[in-house]
Amino acid sequence: MINTVKRQSDFFELPTMRRRFVLLSLLGLFFTLFSRAVYIQGMQKDFLQKEGGNRSNRIEKLHAYRGRILDRNNYVFAVSTPVETISANPIDVVITKEQRNKLASILDLNPIDLERRLQKKDTRFVYLKKQMSPEKAAQIMALKIPGIRSEKEYKRAYPLKEIAAHVIGFSGDDGNGQEGIELFANKLLAGEAGYKKILQDRAGRIVDDLQDVKVPRDGQDIILSIDSRLQDKAYRALEKAVEDHAAISGSAILLDAKSGEILAMTNYPSYNPNAKRSSTEFLRNRSVTDIFEPGSTIKPITVSAALENKSITPRTIIDTSAGYYSVGRSQVRDTHNNGKISVKEVIQKSSNIGAILIGLNVQPKNLWDTLNGFGFGTKTGINFPGEASGRLIDYKDWGKTTQISTSYGYGLSSSLIQLAQSYTVFANQGEIKPVSIIKKEDPAIGRRVISKKTSNEMLDMMESVVSEGTALQAKVNGYRVAGKTGTARKIVDGQYESKYIGSFVGVAPVSDPRFVLAIMIDEPTQGGYYGGVVAGPAFSEIMAEALKIYSIPQDGFTDESTSMKKEAEPDRII
Repeated sequence: MINTVKRQSDFFELPTMRRRFVLLSLLGLFFTLFSRAVYIQGMQKDFLQKEGGNRSNRIEKLHAYRGRILDRNNYVFAVSTPVETISANPIDVVITKEQRNKLASILDLNPIDLERRLQKKDTRFVYLKKQMSPEKAAQIMALKIPGIRSEKEYKRAYPLKEIAAHVIGFSGDDGNGQEGIELFANKLLAGEAGYKKILQDRAGRIVDDLQDVKVPRDGQDIILSIDSRLQDKAYRALEKAVEDHAAISGSAILLDAKSGEILAMTNYPSYNPNAKRSSTEFLRNRSVTDIFEPGSTIKPITVSAALENKSITPRTIIDTSAGYYSVGRSQVRDTHNNGKISVKEVIQKSSNIGAILIGLNVQPKNLWDTLNGFGFGTKTGINFPGEASGRLIDYKDWGKTTQISTSYGYGLSSSLIQLAQSYTVFANQGEIKPVSIIKKEDPAIGRRVISKKTSNEMLDMMESVVSEGTALQAKVNGYRVAGKTGTARKIVDGQYESKYIGSFVGVAPVSDPRFVLAIMIDEPTQGGYYGGVVAGPAFSEIMAEALKIYSIPQDGFTDESTSMKKEAEPDRII
């Protein structure tokens, strides 16, 4: 305190001139600071307001990287590549004629069209070009045109094009899946977008990063059960079958019988998911969404029901010598009068009358239970978009006509994926396997439908279809194949027409079944229409490739093969 008083007294003891100088200096400093404040608040007011108006806070979306879709061997089915979208705020755009011409050239737009877009002063956002290459976007931003912006995002690419289109599907401009796996697994693939807040000037340049950031969470990769090698083979074989027989379309599904995994699933005609689509006609995965009456491919299941319920044995003789069976006002006929034939020959020769007589020896509930156990009337559980459940009328609503028609594959409907799954029963000693489009690591748990004994008896009967029956063209050199043809008339406007669906479903190798393959050809119009003729060759080609790629040992023909076995003595005739 004493020192403070002393300093004050020292100041007053200074000479008058020095005191005046100090006071004037302090007053000058105060005046300078006051003048600067007035200048900033007054003279620079307009400038600062203008600069503030030229800058704006903006939330910039940070797109998540969409996960890839891969085949079981990590071959890429779908991948995202970096692109940029160019937009404009017409209110802020200030552009010279030279800049406009350069911008139009890079955007590949007519300068007049570009000018029209930039003149929309009633909006603050106009798309100029979506999904440009980063290199071209950089050229645009180098023009430094106020009001022009670039946003980083991703574009989806599909290397296999038409070959896998119905499985993979495609995503829209917004990045969300529209069809196929892109839609089915959209949430996993999409991830979660982030954002960051930025300060930018009128030219769209970032003036400052405001450090408010939400980091995007990238999507997950999806590994499918599909084998791209077999997908390619199936598509090309199916394409040939449809074209050779001038059919409307065709579908094929190849299953791993042990795991239930789908190794190939294709339709023809197809579409290119990389291209803009003007038509939706071929977008749906018809092997999953479309249903048809399976016809004679149901006959092995009818026989299985009869064997399981002990209505017949493999030694039972079926008398089809009448040559027809009356159903209401209609008559069901075979292509030939087969006379008295064995149960195996009913399958081998695809006898409609034989299947009817066998089916009528099974109680409606038992036949319905067997069909339902094989998966008919319910979805497979694949959860693919648009999957159909098919139609299987409740047995309580059956009359004799329904029971008769159901016995040989009419009066019920199925998708091709259901039909393929049903034959896993014969490939797994009586157990049906759940099907999957996603690659599995754990063994598939089956559900028993028929006994091992019945399953083996049916394999024996169906092997004769390929070795000496209606599917000679489905043979695979060096391997034993079992299967069943189907030739079903189509319903058009509620009436059966002279239009057909030809199909074949088979398993191989018979000694230790590994694959199930189902093929259907819709409305073949040249070179025949029977299932063995139109679907058999494609089956042979695709199955041969699968057996080769997976190094499945040949089983050939032995003394125990179906064509070598002697028929046992008949036990009775129906």
